[in-house]
Amino acid sequence: MAAPRRPGLRRDRLRLERERRLIEAALESIATLGLRETTVQVVARRAGMAVGSISQYFSSKEHLLTASLQALSEEFEVAGRERLATAGSDPAVRLARFVGCYFDARLCQRRKIAVWFAFWGEVKARPQYRAVCDQYDRRHDETLAQLCAALEAPGAGLTASAAAKLIASTCHGLWLEYLTGRDGLGRRELAALAGATLAALYPARAAALSLAEAAPGRDPGD
Repeated sequence: MAAPRRPGLRRDRLRLERERRLIEAALESIATLGLRETTVQVVARRAGMAVGSISQYFSSKEHLLTASLQALSEEFEVAGRERLATAGSDPAVRLARFVGCYFDARLCQRRKIAVWFAFWGEVKARPQYRAVCDQYDRRHDETLAQLCAALEAPGAGLTASAAAKLIASTCHGLWLEYLTGRDGLGRRELAALAGATLAALYPARAAALSLAEAAPGRDPGD
């Protein structure tokens, strides 16, 4: 006998699928048009949905944009957890694997980096964006600081927390280089520069801190 149908589950799956479609459309719009020019009408057109239907899933444009920022943050966090889950126990390898997230082809895309910078530019004016970024930053910084603390003390008299801040700031700066394309550097070259920063902080473990495998393959056409 066939299993009984569960219309509630189907409705839930359909709702999640449409929410994801709207979020992806919003992210694409932000990447190309910016936050101010990303309207409900633009998102609906990109998602192939009626404008009036969006209110069934998001109560306002700000609700949709905040959900989009949350989705982007969660994508990075999931990638970090996945990398650490397969990194083994060597603290240097674990640090390198986590930092390599910044140059993973799934995350290091110009359109996604453009969205990150668009939201970061609005956190002072938009408390809802600040709340999402603060939560993400706290978890990210704690993880990175713990990874740094598992190694010997970094050079230049830095604490593990300070080293973590320096690493994150370096990676964000390299993201900006990739976004602008000013020097024509690809993900591999940027990953190598990040790896050099890790090696300078922890010279005794320089070989294990290489990010040579962090950005395999060709850069996506983003």
